[in-house]
Amino acid sequence: MRRETIITAIITLVSLGIAFAAGWYTHQMISPPELDLPVLSQAKQIILNHSYYPIPEDPALEHGMIQGMVGALDDPYASFSEPVQHELSSDNFAGHFGGIGSQLSYNEEGLIVLYPNADSPAREAGLIDGDILVGVDDALITIEMDIHEAVALIRGPEGEKVQITIQRPPEMEEYSFEIKRARIDLPSVSSRPLDQYPHVGLIDINLIAASTTDEIIQAVEELQGQGVEYFILDLQGNGGGLLDGGIEIARLFLEDGEIISQQFKGQDPKVYKVKEKGALAELPIAVLIDQNSASASEIIAGALQVHGRAPLIGMPSFGKNTVQLVFTLDDESSIHVTSAVWWLPGGSAGEPFKLIPDIGAGEGELSYEQVLELAVNYFNSLE
Repeated sequence: MRRETIITAIITLVSLGIAFAAGWYTHQMISPPELDLPVLSQAKQIILNHSYYPIPEDPALEHGMIQGMVGALDDPYASFSEPVQHELSSDNFAGHFGGIGSQLSYNEEGLIVLYPNADSPAREAGLIDGDILVGVDDALITIEMDIHEAVALIRGPEGEKVQITIQRPPEMEEYSFEIKRARIDLPSVSSRPLDQYPHVGLIDINLIAASTTDEIIQAVEELQGQGVEYFILDLQGNGGGLLDGGIEIARLFLEDGEIISQQFKGQDPKVYKVKEKGALAELPIAVLIDQNSASASEIIAGALQVHGRAPLIGMPSFGKNTVQLVFTLDDESSIHVTSAVWWLPGGSAGEPFKLIPDIGAGEGELSYEQVLELAVNYFNSLE
């Protein structure tokens, strides 16, 4: 049976829909200047009046129009997210959500099945592994429903209650449970000492979220408690996340100086600097990057490289120095539009951008194990 955790579902969604999202800035939708789009209105009326096939229920037709407008932009990173996608992505970047603490997956018949986590509100309420989800509050869960839709229905404000209705195999009796939502954390960092080199610790960052800075500090403290002396910051495959998060992580490792400059259309550049000596400014580190390290992760790696704080090891980065604003629409869908560019100290706006590693770039394709070995060799050279 394929088991898919809520976290896995979200990470997959994010990687497909907003990979390489540099600096998510969320804005409420403001009233833009009116556009005269008579042809669009004419086309809509023709479809409504003459289409032989059924017209999609609201808001499918409207969302399709929005997707068409976004697709017409000369912006490779512009996108439209429907309400469910927007909610799950927002939770991911926040680093937590209000939920019941259960894994969700499809069974062989395509039904959505629950697997409550240990010590979770779901488990304490009486849900057990294999319960089939058939209702959330007043919403019915059908076989046609996407698992992400079900996840979004279960989530909500922490402390509020949600009614979960299930059928329990093998008798398929139906039960309802009223469960109070709790805070469920979504870790963006994992860490461990290297098996063969226990004095070296690996801190793997998969996404730049609001919680990532604190998670890094916690990971360092735990690794130091295990005797780790040197640290690898792994940004391989990290497509970015919150721009502010990237800046704060860079500040964590620097003593002073500029991090990036950023410029919105028609505005003067804004320079982001280190405010005070970072809590990890003296920590021995190396940074791993590859062709999928992008945007906010490139801010971290680039700032540390520019200031000579840590060597970059691996392959050249993706090269994405743009910022997308996220505008929330009235139905909780959202539009993501490229609205600014950023550059590292010594660079300039609009300049072609890609980080070149200090170690490994000229050695062709490198496996994960080879990159780790290069980092260990670097630390050994310091002793």
